[in-house]
Amino acid sequence: MELPMITPIEENIVCTRKEELLKLMQNTLSNQTFSGLFLKIFAKDKAEKYYATLLMDRRKLLALELLLLSSQKRIIGDETLNILKKILNYPLVVDIYGLDEIELKTSITDNIEIYNTTPKVEINEIFEEKIVEHGEIIEKEKILEETLKTEKTKVKKTHKKPKPQKKKRVPSEKKEVQKVEKEKKPSKPEIIVEVIGGEIFKPILEEYGKEVLKEVQTLEDISPEQVKITGEVGSGVIYLHVDFYGRSNKDPTTFQTAERRILYFINKHLPIIWRKAGLKPILSSSHAKVSTPKGSFESEGEPTAPKKQIIPQKIESNITVEAHESIRPYFATYAKAILQDIENGGIEVKKMHLDIKGRSEHEINLVLWGKAPGKTNAQVRALVEGILRTHAREISKALNKYITIHRVEINLEEAEEEVSENVKQILSKKEELEKEIEKLLQEMGVDEFSALTEEKRREVEESLLKSKVEPAVEDLRRRVQEMFKDLPNSVFRWMRLDWELQRSEVLISLEASFDKRETLIGVVSDDRIIEDALQVLNMSIQEISKEYNIPIKIKKTNINVR
Repeated sequence: MELPMITPIEENIVCTRKEELLKLMQNTLSNQTFSGLFLKIFAKDKAEKYYATLLMDRRKLLALELLLLSSQKRIIGDETLNILKKILNYPLVVDIYGLDEIELKTSITDNIEIYNTTPKVEINEIFEEKIVEHGEIIEKEKILEETLKTEKTKVKKTHKKPKPQKKKRVPSEKKEVQKVEKEKKPSKPEIIVEVIGGEIFKPILEEYGKEVLKEVQTLEDISPEQVKITGEVGSGVIYLHVDFYGRSNKDPTTFQTAERRILYFINKHLPIIWRKAGLKPILSSSHAKVSTPKGSFESEGEPTAPKKQIIPQKIESNITVEAHESIRPYFATYAKAILQDIENGGIEVKKMHLDIKGRSEHEINLVLWGKAPGKTNAQVRALVEGILRTHAREISKALNKYITIHRVEINLEEAEEEVSENVKQILSKKEELEKEIEKLLQEMGVDEFSALTEEKRREVEESLLKSKVEPAVEDLRRRVQEMFKDLPNSVFRWMRLDWELQRSEVLISLEASFDKRETLIGVVSDDRIIEDALQVLNMSIQEISKEYNIPIKIKKTNINVR
């Protein structure tokens, strides 16, 4: 099926039960801006691999297409519904897209053939079968428990009579049983949350911790005791350190399997933070520790692993690398290769600091100090970012991890413009000639030519300015676009930035589009989103004006919020 150009809300979400998929859909539709959903679902069994695409509104299924990847068949119509109900009982990998009213209608028109052949079934009917079976199983389990209890009481009554000699030992045994029961009684798990740089996100991290605990409680013989979550808020991201502590009566050799399952749950529920807070969650470290009832946690009281400080290490005289010790050797070599390529590009590097965030996936932050004679800040930035991307792809393949370039900061020393003696002489002669021409024209009584000479002067000035303005505007366009993407209360769609020269000033015209994003405090108003965007634009203009020494002003802005 065809889909409008929109970004998914959730990608590669694993749903082991179809109730999880239904809950995911309900959470997405709780956002009032969405009128419908588009889902991509992948599943497989021994015989076939299935790829399903679904289009639905808030109530019913609108269009359904199935691709059987192994047999290379495309199925639409009534048959697809039966296959869909079957594969929903398998483990699923899901991508989910939210559609507003216009996007939903355009999706229907783009896929009108599939829409006409798809039976319009209520969403609840698709998921109803499993829920009924689950309810029946619960009722049967309750009946079995009651019958077992009655049988146990009968057995106890029959066995109490032939044991009069052991009456003296009963009180001590009862005390021991009561002690064991007290020890076995699970206390309410504790969730400890600490947020650095954004206390407003604390309730969201607590909600994330509760979801993790719910999943852990489904495991047999695991009693969760404590979840410690530390969050460090960055620009558009939040770095997380999660530690789980629990106890179990099972054989200690099985603890490792349980700990792996808990680490999976910690990863699984990270999208809650992205959905509620609008921040991309990056799991810097996660630990799961399961102990026996009488055992103690090694890191209990002092969780050193998540709060361990990473000290920048000096690789060479002008290179420092800040990364976790497990990945530092790779990025130390990476930093040397970057430095060599940057210097080969004609940049004299005095100092370079490479900061690598995350452990399962990495973000690269680079700060560079140096000189670049004959190059602007924008040209140096473009060169450095290109070198970083090239090497990031190589190391990503080597480590088999996702690596992104997050922040690049360039600090160049201002070099004095060297003007040759010949150029100075030409300029001085030009000024003398202009003065002589003006005098001759005044003596002749001709005033019209003075206006012409001024126009010529302006044209020359504008042509000189243009060569300086174009890289400045490109740098401004790129910087504004990046900062718009990091705005927490909205989703950046597109922007158009035009400019024109008026005398010696650069006038900027901006047109941009944003979508509202649901946050902790609800959906933010249009005025707030526009205000944030204008603040980012003004700040970027001031920075570029200082860097390039060019006066830049805003002519007009048109910011649309949907």
